[in-house]
Parts: sequence; C-alpha cells; structure tokens
Amino acid sequence: MKKEIRKGFTLIELLVVISIIALLIGILLPALGRARDSALQSTSLSNLRQMSAGLGAYAGDWNDRQPTLIPDDACQANLGSCVADAGSYIEGIGCPAQPILGWMNDGGGRALWGYWIGNGSDADCSFGSEGNWTIALPMECGSRVGFFRQLNMKIFAQYMNNRYYDKVFYAPKDTKKLERVANFINSPDEFNYNGIIEWPSYCYSPAAMFAIDVMEPGENCGGSGDVSDTMCTPCDPEDGGGPAGLKSPPVGAAHYPDLKTRILEEAWLQNAPSDINPLFAGGQTPFKFNHGIRSAPCTLFFDGAVRVMGVQEAVKSNQRARRQGEDSSSFGNEEDNEVPSLWLEGMCCGGPTDGYYQDQRYGFSDEVTSYHIMTRHGIQGKDTNGEE
Repeated sequence: MKKEIRKGFTLIELLVVISIIALLIGILLPALGRARDSALQSTSLSNLRQMSAGLGAYAGDWNDRQPTLIPDDACQANLGSCVADAGSYIEGIGCPAQPILGWMNDGGGRALWGYWIGNGSDADCSFGSEGNWTIALPMECGSRVGFFRQLNMKIFAQYMNNRYYDKVFYAPKDTKKLERVANFINSPDEFNYNGIIEWPSYCYSPAAMFAIDVMEPGENCGGSGDVSDTMCTPCDPEDGGGPAGLKSPPVGAAHYPDLKTRILEEAWLQNAPSDINPLFAGGQTPFKFNHGIRSAPCTLFFDGAVRVMGVQEAVKSNQRARRQGEDSSSFGNEEDNEVPSLWLEGMCCGGPTDGYYQDQRYGFSDEVTSYHIMTRHGIQGKDTNGEE
C-alpha cells in the first residue's frame, strides 16, 4: 500500500493565514488600546473620588472651608496693592503659616521640608524666602503658579495618606511625572527630595479660591458695570478687592456645584499630540489641559461627581452662554450688546492677558479657553452647562 505524503502549506495559503492574523491584530489592538485607556481613566477618576472624600473631611473639620495656605487677612497688610507681599505681612501682622511639604529622613535625622516664607525681620520668620509667598497664594497673577498647583501640600495630604508623593496625586497617564517620582511612591516618609519638587498631576480651580468679588469684573472692578475679561485686583478696594480679597469662600458658596469644576488633570493627558508643547520656551513643558479641543481631563465637580469633561464641552457651553445672553442683565453692556463668557481672559495687576497659557494652545480658534482657572464669578460661576 502506498504511503500518503502530506504536503506543507502553499504560498497562497500562508499569505491567507498571515492576512487573517494581520486583520485580527488590526481589529484587536485598537480595542485593547481603548480598554487600557479606559482603565487608566478609571484610575484617575478613582483618585479624584478619594480626593473628594478628603476634601469633605477637611471641610468637616474647618467649618466648610477649602484648603488654603494664604492667611485670610493677607490683604490687610497693604490694601491697595496688587497682592499683599510677604514682607509687609510679616512686619505688620506676623509670621504666616508656612507651606509645609512634610517630614523626611535626612542624614540619620528628621527634617521638615516646606516652602519657607521669611525675611529675617521676625524671630519666627528668620529664614526662607519672601518669594515663596507665591506658593501660598491661590494663584499669582504674573507667574500663574500658586497653591492651586500644590494640592498635595501637607495641609491637605494629611487628610489622604499623609504623603506628598502618593499615587493618588498622580494621574496614571502622566507617565513622565510618575517616572520621576517612582522611587518615592512607596516611601514611608511624608516627603522626599532629589533636587527638584515634582508637582502633582491635578490642580484646584484657583478662581474658586479667590474671594467671589475678585472674579466678578464689570460689576465690581472700578464699579464701572461694563463687561470686563480681566479679574479684579484682590487687595485693592478701588478695583474690586479689599481686606478679604484673598479669603477663600466656603464650599457651600457654589451656586452650580454640578457645573463648577473643582479639581482636574492639569496637563493634556487624553489624546495629547505629544509629551512636550513646542510653543513653550525651553522644550520641557507639556501641553496644558486647555490647549486642544480634543483634550478631555478627568474632572471633579463641587458636588462630588467625577467624570471626563472635554474641552469641547466647555467651549460649546461658553458659546451657548453667549448666545443665550447669560448674566447679561447684570454684566452686559447694552450699548455694545456684549455678553461675557463663562471664564475670564486676563489676569490681574498687569499679568498675562492670554488667560491660562493660551498663547501656547494647539490647533485652536482665537477663543480663549481658560475655564476652571479663570471662571467668571469664581466659586459661584460655572465651567459648563452640562454634558453635550
């Protein structure tokens, strides 16, 4: 009986198999990528839920207050100025509470790290830098830095896991930051240092941390009543500020808690075109959350809800607000028929006029999109009219 000899695959059969495998990979990879992306977003939203719980605990201990580093009476040191400076406060009132980062094992001993504020004129403020006052401010008008970018300071971190470099403060898609703090994530110390302080992935809404009048230009700034897109000067009574211009309002002051953003991812982490924004000098700064219409930061609202809120939603809400004439009865200029946007464009005290780094936005129209950062009416305003 003749033995049958089994032949191998023909070239055409191999090509068919390879084509089928390639097709399956093409179908599965995007699905796997979407599943991974969804999992990372879920982790970031979980971080925000945990922070919401911590903020609730803080408010319970501090009579519904938000975390703040600036003294409530900061403006009383030199009314009429842009923002009260540290030297005037120390000499006229006293040593402010220090912005503390946390305890760290250092050379066999223990060291307390912080952005120390001092000028050598007071025994309790004999070291540090007056420049660190900007860290305590909700947001410094010129540099656009402040406590809103430092939500993991000890004043709030103690309500979480009491560590500056805790995973809850770093979004899983913020890979560059996570790489730089990887050695500190599991450290038992409250703080660690290797030459640079790595800020968290998330940021507060600084607009919600200023006194409400400061974020209501037009009605308050100079008493003109005309539409204005530049925030008032916090410590200047003649420009919408005053003695309590830097006193943060209580959480309950939010008029639209389901529409006012409280914390979100500061960098553009969803669908970013690249890790670095080439429009920033130095080639080290990533895109900000409001730099592209495709950006969709994971967001916590004042009512405690969390979701992904796209920049496109904010832009459309703003356009709809203008069309509907929201707030026009209070802030509109009838002669010019102007209706203000949901957010402001300019900082106070001669600071940047491009909102929150809008000169570096990517593939955008000319419309400024500094929602969350520059919300009109502050905590009483809103950054969206709801999901599309």
